[in-house]
Amino acid sequence: MLSIGKTARLVGMTVKAIKHYEDIGLVCPSYVNPESGYRYYAQKEQQQLLRIKTLRQFGVSLSAILQAGDEQMETLLRKRIEEIDGEMKELHGAKLAIQQLLEQGEKQMQTRIVESEGFIVRGYEMKGPVADIPAKWAILNGDIHEKGLVVEESFGVCLKMEGDVIQYIAGLKSELAEQLPGKDEVIIPPGRFIVATVEGGIPGIPAAYDYIIQMEGIQLRECYDFERYVHPEGSTEDIIEIWMPIV
Repeated sequence: MLSIGKTARLVGMTVKAIKHYEDIGLVCPSYVNPESGYRYYAQKEQQQLLRIKTLRQFGVSLSAILQAGDEQMETLLRKRIEEIDGEMKELHGAKLAIQQLLEQGEKQMQTRIVESEGFIVRGYEMKGPVADIPAKWAILNGDIHEKGLVVEESFGVCLKMEGDVIQYIAGLKSELAEQLPGKDEVIIPPGRFIVATVEGGIPGIPAAYDYIIQMEGIQLRECYDFERYVHPEGSTEDIIEIWMPIV
């Protein structure tokens, strides 16, 4: 067994870090001298510390290690890979949004004013983080494919946004959605909307919202804003529009 100081040097940690892991219940010394209080660690604890060190180096949270246990190293690392994939997608989206923001001074986003008669969107509602939205679209698109429907447009309606929690419906106009299992619905009242065509696909949606908000002479009104996805026949890419209610 080695003292805490020698163990720290061996595994490449600080004494403070080892004591912290002990305080939160991640590791325990093999022996504590009852008179001096000195801590000693055997090979088992040293290997445990090395696992924790590796997991932390790759960004695995202490809460995840506490929940699963450091011995589940492979499982934790595979889950971390999934998290990194999601982080990379978010960073890619942020990069595109930044590029679009920098280019706004060079070109204007395509917008138009539409007087809508109002309609009903029916589909699948969710409440949670924005990252959960694609799962609802996957269900909707799966049902569309299963029913063999020819869909020219679909809608993503933001019902409410509080902090990081969004209440959202992915669906179709009600007359077409009657053939689908999803029965959550929202009424889009009649009125005027400013419509912006999104550039750069889904990652460009936040930039489109920002562009509209910063437009001169536009006064928003209380109503649902939504995304409209237009599916041109024979095209592999959707046209995405942002609809925001205006006075």
